[in-house]
Amino acid sequence: MKKGVLLLKKLTKGKSENGGLNQFFLQICSGEIVNLIGLEESGKNEIYAILFGEDTADSGDVWFDGRRYEKGKGLPVEQANGIFFIGNNELIIPELSVSENMYIIEKMNYFQLSVSKKKMEQQAKKILDKFDVRIDPGKKAKRLNRCECYILRLMRAYVKRAKLIVVDDILDDCSYDEIRQIIEILSRFKKEGISIFWMNSYPDAITEVADRTVVIRDGRNSYMFYKNEYDKKRIIKTLIKNENTETEKRKKTLLGETVFRAEKITNEYFDELSFSCRKGEIIGIYDLQNKFSRELRRLLLGRQNYSGNLYVDEKKYIADAEYKLAKNKLGVIDGTKYQALIFEELSAQENIGVAAYEKMTRWGCFINKRVKKYLIHKGSEICESADINKAMVNISRGDAVKIIFNRWKLINPKILFCFQPFLRLDVISRNQLENILLEFQQRGTGIVLSSAKISELLPICDRILVIERNHVIKEVDRGQFDKTFQ
Repeated sequence: MKKGVLLLKKLTKGKSENGGLNQFFLQICSGEIVNLIGLEESGKNEIYAILFGEDTADSGDVWFDGRRYEKGKGLPVEQANGIFFIGNNELIIPELSVSENMYIIEKMNYFQLSVSKKKMEQQAKKILDKFDVRIDPGKKAKRLNRCECYILRLMRAYVKRAKLIVVDDILDDCSYDEIRQIIEILSRFKKEGISIFWMNSYPDAITEVADRTVVIRDGRNSYMFYKNEYDKKRIIKTLIKNENTETEKRKKTLLGETVFRAEKITNEYFDELSFSCRKGEIIGIYDLQNKFSRELRRLLLGRQNYSGNLYVDEKKYIADAEYKLAKNKLGVIDGTKYQALIFEELSAQENIGVAAYEKMTRWGCFINKRVKKYLIHKGSEICESADINKAMVNISRGDAVKIIFNRWKLINPKILFCFQPFLRLDVISRNQLENILLEFQQRGTGIVLSSAKISELLPICDRILVIERNHVIKEVDRGQFDKTFQ
């Protein structure tokens, strides 16, 4: 019989910025992968905060490794034989090497210890080789990409003999190959008795292999699926209950003239890259490795030198500075930075209008009544309360998405590039974003969506470019989706 590692018993927490909890119950045994899945403000983030030590429950019990932890008494977080966390707030030290991050001792100054750096790197290499991880143990942590940071955190948890690893919604950042590597590492951890508590807002590759998937709604246990019961459609239906998540029907759009062209773009990564997008067309970039998209985004933002030509609405555009984008009717939206692009001290109305303030205000007063009416309307749609002037502190990811895209509506771009647009969005927010993109399409905006997940592109794209390394190897029209992407 497996030993219990974590028990959350009747946890209750009043409504907070993360949601709330209402008699929530969960038990995780050794060597078990448990997936907790819920929408924004379902209480999922509250559980993460309680385990991490950032918050406490109003009532209920937390048991870890056979010991009850009373309110205010810290769990063994980031300690040997304790709980380790992997999420979007990375607990690594950028200036230290991979091996130093794996073996640094808590609450002690590493540089005061007599430790052989060479020996540490040798030991780190053995661990990395054991899990087929190809990362140089002497490499500075600040030079790792996002997925490598996740893997480093996993390796650190392993060497510190973690009993429980809590992971918060990380796979959307990773390429197909990186996801497979993480799943393989977690499968080996499971065999060694390490428990995995996986939190996400939308079914992913871990949901498919989890021993149990627990759905949380309104702070309570809503449903539980065992591994042999996995069904993505059933899980989504349980998540949304009676919510309407139907994407608006695609209206037939007569594609117009070309609004964007890239001709023979060449630099240290691209080799004569050429493609185009027409007015009212939605193009998908299916990028399994995700590197093509990163390099294209950097190029559009003016962070990469290149030869060749870019055209927006048949006017030559030189990508050498980010501030030129809006002026030239070219939009770039990075799904990794939704909340970072929100001004917390401003209201929803002000956050949407910030891109157009220079043109529509004088001495702080509105001079464009149409824009003012639009901002009030959109601000009311986004804010659940009647106070559309409240500051956007601790705004949800879904609301941040609506603000960012409505901000770009004011600019009315000819072409809109969206990189990982559905990143860490729950099923309701994904549906809302799809409808927003269709609104842009009906206005005649050309749209380019980049994702490593084909399931995110198929519902709304007119054409998909399939990427292999740094080349477009195939263009697939909508009528051929079923035959090409099975």
